[in-house]
Amino acid sequence: MKIVFMGPPGSGKGTQARMVAEKLGIPFISAGNIIRDEIAMMTELGCRAERYVKIGELVPDKVIIEILLANLPQFFVLEGFPRNIPQATLLEKIKPDYVFYLYLESPDIIQRISKRKLCPNCKMVYNLSSNPPKTPDICDICGSKLTSRVDDTEETIKKRINVYENETYPLIDYYRKREKLIEIDGRGSIEEVHDRIMQAVEGIKGTARKELGLNSGFVSLWLKKKV
Repeated sequence: MKIVFMGPPGSGKGTQARMVAEKLGIPFISAGNIIRDEIAMMTELGCRAERYVKIGELVPDKVIIEILLANLPQFFVLEGFPRNIPQATLLEKIKPDYVFYLYLESPDIIQRISKRKLCPNCKMVYNLSSNPPKTPDICDICGSKLTSRVDDTEETIKKRINVYENETYPLIDYYRKREKLIEIDGRGSIEEVHDRIMQAVEGIKGTARKELGLNSGFVSLWLKKKV
């Protein structure tokens, strides 16, 4: 199955996409992490992307498409792409099955991102208020020292929100018209939001059972292999 997660900066789409991928047993792909990896490795594409990330602007379609095509498997849970209508049009070649949209208001976005920490090694994301590490500034998973993203300053956050509203928000109607959009309230704890998402997933499974007349095991296999 091919699932896309979208939402404003700080909505938790990366964390939730990773959790859903683990539950469904398919790869999690973060466009943002792929771009940051390219930047860290100082590849040609990474150097081209870095100057946009630092000032809070979207990486050009041509650059991000080249990066994704080199990393996207057959089945996936994708976060961080598409971010505008032209990118969504390009993604139609891959034909995503469902698009989960996590919605969140601007004050909540700024509060969340300003307290966010990232593990540069395993990519685990923490929030110092709602999901802090057990040891301050140390990743629970791999023990690496946590860092802040270069694009997580308050000034850059506000700019990213403006970019999102102008560039990415139109995707909501784009996918709603194609009957692929599943809207999820992004407020609350990680567990609360995840419960809402999994309820939606169970709804998808229920629909599959009615359409296919299969038991839960066969439905899970169908969800994994659906194209």
